[in-house]
Amino acid sequence: MDQPQGYSVHAQPDTPAYFSLAQRGGSTSVRTDLSWALAEPTRGVFDWTESDSFVRSAAVAGQRALLIVDQAPSWATGVSPSTPWSTWYPPRRANDYGAFVRRVVARYGTNGEFWKANPSTPKVLPAGIEVWNEPNLAAFWRSGPAPVAYTRLVRAAYREASSVDPTIPIVAGALAGHGAYNDSGCTGVNDGGVSANGINPVNFLSRMYAAGAHGYLDGVSVHPYRFWRGATAAEMLAYHRCSAWSQIAQTPVSIRSVMRSAGDSNREVWITEAGAPTCVTGAAYACVSEEEQADLAAGQVSAFRDQTWDGGYYWYDLRDDANLGTNPLLDAEQHFGAVRADNSLKPAYAALKDAYAR
Repeated sequence: MDQPQGYSVHAQPDTPAYFSLAQRGGSTSVRTDLSWALAEPTRGVFDWTESDSFVRSAAVAGQRALLIVDQAPSWATGVSPSTPWSTWYPPRRANDYGAFVRRVVARYGTNGEFWKANPSTPKVLPAGIEVWNEPNLAAFWRSGPAPVAYTRLVRAAYREASSVDPTIPIVAGALAGHGAYNDSGCTGVNDGGVSANGINPVNFLSRMYAAGAHGYLDGVSVHPYRFWRGATAAEMLAYHRCSAWSQIAQTPVSIRSVMRSAGDSNREVWITEAGAPTCVTGAAYACVSEEEQADLAAGQVSAFRDQTWDGGYYWYDLRDDANLGTNPLLDAEQHFGAVRADNSLKPAYAALKDAYAR
């Protein structure tokens, strides 16, 4: 089967038209959160409304869903729902997470309940299950990044998913860039890659393998963002020890070298988020021109597909998220799309369509 490639997206009010836009742009897969907190708000009580809608719309548009199982319910975390960002605290018991992943695969996997209940929906199986999002950052693992605890989730997810449908890939990591290996601040000081805000992805993966991740994942996913105001595509893809892109395979100790040392050279690297926000008049955030965004997309996909270990690739985002934040001049999150908020196409849309077709 060809490697999945497409877009990392958020839920949209016009989902069918939105996915049609992705399909016309050469996408074969879309990645989104499957919120555990929404799907199982009370232990043992399930509401699949949102994920069913996403999977159905994706399937109709020929898109394989990459489902990020994250956002834990309060009954699993012990954290009050009134606590800010409460769903980004990890569950207390990995087995609870594993049991939910089992339910997800039982619903959307090869013999899934969803397909049996919706025989008129084209059966387009998920591209995979991704275990959480950016657990190496404190923003998404609110109790403080913990490679050992995260690895427990990975192992539980893999065991449970495989017992139901071993053909659905389990992708672990979703690792964000954070400084350099052993130097989180890129200051030349060896801090083990650890700061109050996160852990370097290479350091984090090393600690995952030390905690027993080998044999419990089908791929390692990374988010190699690297951009700044006015940067060219060549600059964004150039070697630098603090670049998450370079840390995939180019730095002396890299994601790939750690995987090889752990006996996982036959496992793929997935890029499940990558991109750069485009500038608008008066922008106060770091950004690039629309032309440089397009050049980055084309260059990165091409370089990634030249590798023998390339897995899924997902550009973030399909469309500018005008509903995120309040001031578009201050909020980079509203400008990552290959398509503008009014559905007009940026150059990156055509660049990605061409890159995905090769």
